Amino acid sequence: MNGVELLDSKYSTSDLYFASFLKAACVPFIGAERDGRKVVFVFERTSAIKDLKREYFNRSAKICALSFVDEIRNLKSLTHISMREG
Repeated sequence: MNGVELLDSKYSTSDLYFASFLKAACVPFIGAERDGRKVVFVFERTSAIKDLKREYFNRSAKICALSFVDEIRNLKSLTHISMREG
């Protein structure tokens, strides 16, 4: 499912760019978890995620480009911290 899976009340993805998009779209971010050699980003599951996912993968989403870039930087930093902390 493109690195995305649904959990009970959480939504997780290992896709850095999709996670950055979700953060820029103001989906509540819970945190990051390490899964072996990768980091999984966890969000609160909301009814908007289905539409956001469709818009993202159809390239029809409208979000602020600077917010998206900022979130990429933030999640990359979080990824590096998570990998160092083990």
